[in-house]
Amino acid sequence: MEELNLLERHLKILKLLEREGPMGIMRISQITEIPPHRVRYSLRVLETEGMITATPEGAKIIGNLNEFYKNLKEKIEETSVRLEEIKKLLDSSK
Repeated sequence: MEELNLLERHLKILKLLEREGPMGIMRISQITEIPPHRVRYSLRVLETEGMITATPEGAKIIGNLNEFYKNLKEKIEETSVRLEEIKKLLDSSK
């Protein structure tokens, strides 16, 4: 579950930067109500993944979001299928 929360947080921040443009940690924290230390961590992860970069104006998107979102949707679909298979295994053990 924690991984899903983390993914959701990263996506919220990416969507905000996509919509509003470059901004710093404190502004992102104010808008999203995510604590600054968690925003900082998400920005570090997104920077490592090549999705954002630090600029004097704040974090800025540099990655191909369309490709990123497409790949993420595919991974979510694959995960959903696997979860359904696991659920069936549980149901068959009754």
